[in-house]
Amino acid sequence: MLARNRWYGAAAVATVVVMAAACSKTIESDAASGLVNAASISLAATAPVSGAGNTFSTYLYSERDVDVFSRPGGGDLFEQGVIVKVIAVEVGDDVSAGDLLAVLEDDEAVLAVESAEAKAIEAGAQLKRFEVLREREVVAPSEYEAAFARARQADAELKRAQLDLSRTRVRAPFDGVVAKRYIRVRELVEAGTPLFRITAMSPLRARLLVPEWQAPAFGAGAPVQLSGVDGQTATAQVLLISPTVDPASGTREVIVELAAADGFRPGASVAVEPLSVMPGSDR
Repeated sequence: MLARNRWYGAAAVATVVVMAAACSKTIESDAASGLVNAASISLAATAPVSGAGNTFSTYLYSERDVDVFSRPGGGDLFEQGVIVKVIAVEVGDDVSAGDLLAVLEDDEAVLAVESAEAKAIEAGAQLKRFEVLREREVVAPSEYEAAFARARQADAELKRAQLDLSRTRVRAPFDGVVAKRYIRVRELVEAGTPLFRITAMSPLRARLLVPEWQAPAFGAGAPVQLSGVDGQTATAQVLLISPTVDPASGTREVIVELAAADGFRPGASVAVEPLSVMPGSDR
């Protein structure tokens, strides 16, 4: 009986060990699978590079990097979607703010503008006649006010029609390059469909999470050196540094900015090293 009890006790211990090992394996698997929050990813991406305690690994991004969407017009213009009529740019093309990217089907919008223009002209002419009659005091004030309201309404409808027509012309929001094209000619797109991605090639920024003790080297305006994977280097400046410390990681967020691209591109991996001397440093 004593031997049997010892056997059960050993089996129970072995079971606990196996369960603990299984739990440990599960935790490791979850972390390895990438199911971590954005803050953890950012922290890992900006951890000091091995062998260089003052150097941080991160990536460059453009502050102006957006998808350009189709925008709904009034009435039934986008209710059933709209056809892409013309594509004026291709991936890699440089564009300036306001440049035409694409034209969406505009037949109904053009007709709506023409109709609204005719109504606005008629209402304006009628209002002028009532103004003359009012000066002669041969028209009731209420009739003049009604004519004035009709003219205002007609002008508003014309502006709405012109706005709908303008939305069939897709234009670049700022200077940059066409990074992606999501659409094809004759494709049916609905309101809110992304059409292009426009990216400004400069200025470029990088985000760092700097340990609190290293933060003095990253004061606002302080210079930092960027090093690319191909060996290219450039000097950037600290744009801002968070006034607070993240208690979970003991770090402060630092944003550095490279005013001119200098051969660097958005999304490129870089190493960032402060050029100013930190307290207690041998440099």
